[in-house]
Parts: sequence; structure tokens; C-alpha cells
Amino acid sequence: MATLIVTGRLGQDSELKEFSGKQCLKFSVAFDDGFGASKKTIWVNCSMWGDRGAKLQQYLKKGSIVEVSGKPSIRAYDKDGPKASLDLNVGDLTMHGGGDKHSSQKKPADLDDDSMPF
Repeated sequence: MATLIVTGRLGQDSELKEFSGKQCLKFSVAFDDGFGASKKTIWVNCSMWGDRGAKLQQYLKKGSIVEVSGKPSIRAYDKDGPKASLDLNVGDLTMHGGGDKHSSQKKPADLDDDSMPF
């Protein structure tokens, strides 16, 4: 079995869907390949099945940096000509931050330099 590991940013907020009574969290991860004029963005369509996806949905927001690994597949489709997509059935996910710029973290208090003992 092949395993693909991808680190990148979510392109939009994750969506929880249901197929045949089973929950599936859908999201896409983008990463850049190449540099300069030949740089291009590669998109990976990710699916995470089961309860884990439902629990993670609230955290997987547009711009979040994640590392995902799982079983890859390529799907051909015909929209404005023949195309293909890279799909990943996610087995493992690690969050690396990013996402919403309006986080709930408090800003550090302003310190008066004159009160420093050194």
C-alpha cells in the first residue's frame, strides 16, 4: 500500500458530510511545488471518515497549516475537458497552526521598560 504525506494550508473551512449513514470530513490542502516562474500550487482533496472528522471540524479552518497522511488515489473527471484530482483518504492528521487571524489568544501586556530591573 502506498502512503502519501502532505504538509500545506487548508483552502477553505472543512465540511462535515454524510454518505450512507457514515460521517466524512472533507477539506482541501494546498502546497507549492517548484519556484520562480515554474512555481505552481498543488491541491489535495482530503477525506477523513468517522468520529474523528466530526471532532476535528471546528479546528480545520481556511489557512490552517496541517500535515496529513493516508492512502492516495487519482480520480479522473471531465469538466471543461479531461482533468484529474489527487485525493487522500486521511489516516493521520497533525495541526501546525495558522488559520483564523482573530484568535482567542490574549495580547501580551505592554511592559514599561523603566520598571525592568536590568
